Amino acid sequence: MTTQTIEVKKVFVTDNQEQWIVFEEEMQAGFQYKLASIDDLHDYVAGTGEVFTYNIETSEGVAQWHEEQFPEGSPIDHVCEYRVIN
Repeated sequence: MTTQTIEVKKVFVTDNQEQWIVFEEEMQAGFQYKLASIDDLHDYVAGTGEVFTYNIETSEGVAQWHEEQFPEGSPIDHVCEYRVIN
């Protein structure tokens, strides 16, 4: 039996106005950091259009980008959001 390792990246929000969302390896001295929430990630997508396609560790747990289309005539056309997977 083989075990698959799935990479998870921690993402943080910061008080640095030039780069307000960063990964652990991008952290710099002199700024305040906290683990990003799913709402922070949604704000980032809304502001930049960029989606992280790998698993992200957030304050709510490990999250993954999810897209779902619904059939024509449904009350909802589609859903695009980060969802906690564990």
